[in-house]
Amino acid sequence: MQILITGPLHEDTERLNGLIEVSQPEAVFIVGPLKLSQPIKLNLPWFFVRGKEDSLTPLAKSNGIDMLSRIFQFGNGLTFAGISGIYHPSTVKLTRREWIKSRGKLERHKQNYLFKEDIDSLVQTFRNSGLERLDMLFIADSPAKQIFKEIIELVKPKYLFFPSGSYIKEKAGKTTFIGLENITSPRGKYILHL
Repeated sequence: MQILITGPLHEDTERLNGLIEVSQPEAVFIVGPLKLSQPIKLNLPWFFVRGKEDSLTPLAKSNGIDMLSRIFQFGNGLTFAGISGIYHPSTVKLTRREWIKSRGKLERHKQNYLFKEDIDSLVQTFRNSGLERLDMLFIADSPAKQIFKEIIELVKPKYLFFPSGSYIKEKAGKTTFIGLENITSPRGKYILHL
């Protein structure tokens, strides 16, 4: 199985389509932000994690799957999960309902912040899955933040993909950390053969 993973898309769908044409993957994964103003439709399965600046409307009308805080498994047994959104210390302690109750509304700029239920959902789903580890984990934020360190320790992914200002590939324990630049960069893509 060949998989294409890209860094932040920033609406460069032309580059994405070119990478798909050249690499002929069976699935595509995009690490946010995608920054789409129009929906995109791809002719193969594709998954994404939202970044801070992503608008929900074009993503909802696209045919990609927001990984949110869910765990997926391909027919060949490959397991993966993603956490859409970014860490913010004021939101991660509360559920969305608690936030709205205490503040009256959820501001538009906080729609892509992580809330307590996002983290709890992934943790509980993983614990109930019977899996010892995930093959891949995707986040739209820095893995150096404590909340992500705790998740990485729990799910023990073979590969962790995240957006980065410069390309990073390093192994820590049994996890390979891969930080991808924007899709326009030659280091904004990663092809995984499984």
